[in-house]
Amino acid sequence: MVWEAALRDRLGGDEVYAEQLRHLRTSSGLPDVSLQVMPLGRTSHAGLNGPFILLETPDHQHLGYTETQRGSQLISDPNEVSILARKYAMLRTQALNTEQTRGLLDRLLGET
Repeated sequence: MVWEAALRDRLGGDEVYAEQLRHLRTSSGLPDVSLQVMPLGRTSHAGLNGPFILLETPDHQHLGYTETQRGSQLISDPNEVSILARKYAMLRTQALNTEQTRGLLDRLLGET
């Protein structure tokens, strides 16, 4: 899940920007990758409290991970991980689907 603003920001310059878009477009076509973009203009979404990562260990334990400028936190409490999993499910419904995301990347690449 990537916020569209991050795709439109040209930090690093035009060459870095174009390479980032090409890499994301290529990666989005891989069979084990599901890339979705949260579009600009949404007035709210399930990720407003900040980014998080959901993990699963080889033993099938589900964990959450958050990181801020003030530190990071590994979350193992099943109830807290469940909350993050529900937020992720909601984010997936609020974002562009994978085909729409590839279309957006193609349009942005055409503008470079």
